[in-house]
Amino acid sequence: MIRFYLYFFLSVLFSTVTLAESPSINNPLPPLSVSDKGELVLEDKEVAYRPWQYQDILGEVHILQYFAGTQSASDSFKPLTDVLTTTFPDGGYHVTTVINLDAAMWGTAGMVTSRAKSSKKEFPLSTLVLDEEGVGQEAWELAEKGALLVVMDKSGSVIYLGHATMSESDVSTTLALIESAINS
Repeated sequence: MIRFYLYFFLSVLFSTVTLAESPSINNPLPPLSVSDKGELVLEDKEVAYRPWQYQDILGEVHILQYFAGTQSASDSFKPLTDVLTTTFPDGGYHVTTVINLDAAMWGTAGMVTSRAKSSKKEFPLSTLVLDEEGVGQEAWELAEKGALLVVMDKSGSVIYLGHATMSESDVSTTLALIESAINS
């Protein structure tokens, strides 16, 4: 019986370790599945949830931002997201925002959820995901309350990674990479 528990413990420990993987340049984004809350979808003008699983989106440049459910974290990539629509008015890219509710300040998750629902109604084509248990933080090996910005080309390979607030230079570099990926 002890052997069974030891085997079980080691298999759980080993599987957890092997499932976590940091995103890296020139590789596909490691998989992520969010089943608690998940993607916000509109159903008859009301917001509902469905399980969300990241899968490579081929044929379109994809920008994924993952951050804690705090105001300061949500502003991390704002310098880039604010200029996307004016820089690329014809699109050619898709943005997915995953909010880590597990890292929200105590008592604010409801407010963060409400703001996300309002955003979904305002921008129905955007992909918004609420990660209630912080599985993305663990799966992508992010620091506590860590943020991540990933830009993937049309083939699904990561071409840019950012973990902190973006400088003007970061924004310029990222926009050039996005433009190159859109035009390729």
